[in-house]
Amino acid sequence: MTRSMDLRPGRVAPIAAFTMVETLMCILLVGGLLCVALNTVGATTVGQQNTAERGHAQLLAAALMSEIMQQSYADPDPSPVFGREPLEIGLSRALFDDVDDYDAYSDSPPQHKNGTEMSDQEGWTRTVAVEFVRPSDLLTAVGLEYGVKRITVTVGRVGDNGEIASMVAVKTGGMAAPGKKPVRPTEPLPWLREVL
Repeated sequence: MTRSMDLRPGRVAPIAAFTMVETLMCILLVGGLLCVALNTVGATTVGQQNTAERGHAQLLAAALMSEIMQQSYADPDPSPVFGREPLEIGLSRALFDDVDDYDAYSDSPPQHKNGTEMSDQEGWTRTVAVEFVRPSDLLTAVGLEYGVKRITVTVGRVGDNGEIASMVAVKTGGMAAPGKKPVRPTEPLPWLREVL
């Protein structure tokens, strides 16, 4: 739209400018967009931190699970018991010689097998549960020996009530310590297929 201007002497030409309402609307619009952008950046940062913590917890669980799975299924001692024998109770896992010695084991902060603390691991906790299970039902713990033990390693943060990562493995009695008779599962293993 064009306006005719009166250019007589003494008259001031009108100046085109933003009104106060237009200025306030721009401020509100820019402020709202800035708020949305900051919330998005914050949510992304929290998501990245949670992903990094889950990855770190998985590595801590895998390290302990690897150590456990290297142990024999059955205790090589002459009179085996489920869990730790009196000589195996202590500050380190160095004397653990079978899978069920790790039952109810917990460390915070995580430690190496010789009992020394892992560096830069303050605030983390690891717990282990070892249970007998039936070969036909690996999800349900039973009180009898069927030749299969389920090992669960759980990793979390000290003070948090939840787990960040959990790892589950199954150990069978097919491999025994030297001089010991293997404990064979008493039921067929439907989840294990023979490779030809």
